[in-house]
Amino acid sequence: MGRVRDLDRALFRMVFRLKWAPLTSVMRAFTVVGTAGAIWGFFATVAFLLTGLQLPNLLVPWAAVAGSWTLAEGAKYFFDRARPFIWDTGIAPLTKTPSSSSFPSGHSATAAAGALTLSVFYPPFAPMLMAAAFLVVLSRVYLGVHFPFDVLAGVAIGISTAAVVLAGAGLVA
Repeated sequence: MGRVRDLDRALFRMVFRLKWAPLTSVMRAFTVVGTAGAIWGFFATVAFLLTGLQLPNLLVPWAAVAGSWTLAEGAKYFFDRARPFIWDTGIAPLTKTPSSSSFPSGHSATAAAGALTLSVFYPPFAPMLMAAAFLVVLSRVYLGVHFPFDVLAGVAIGISTAAVVLAGAGLVA
């Protein structure tokens, strides 16, 4: 377990050291729009309104995002992992600091669930959706509020939740 923790911290330091003002602004923006899955709910709503008001196109992404957020936030109570800036008080986060547990990342869970479900409904937008999800996930480590394994666990929750919701809707086998 110590080696995994050490690897996680080393990867965190590697990412957190990369600072460039224009990139920092982009990372902050993606963290803000990724809060509670807002970007995915907004995209789903706009796409729903512009593509014929097909209810599954709205409800499936919303359900996946809400489900992944709920699972990630609930899991925080079981793991109670200190955030990087609490573990090392020399780390100065570049965004508002959350007070919840670091593991798993809710932003990453909703990013994976939102991007995946929306990509099923709107395949031409899949590259843009996946890029946006990647930036939300990366922003959490870059800004100093999550360790890499926190965001990987969040992504796993998001993918799993999206798969269950998509299967429940009969959209994947």
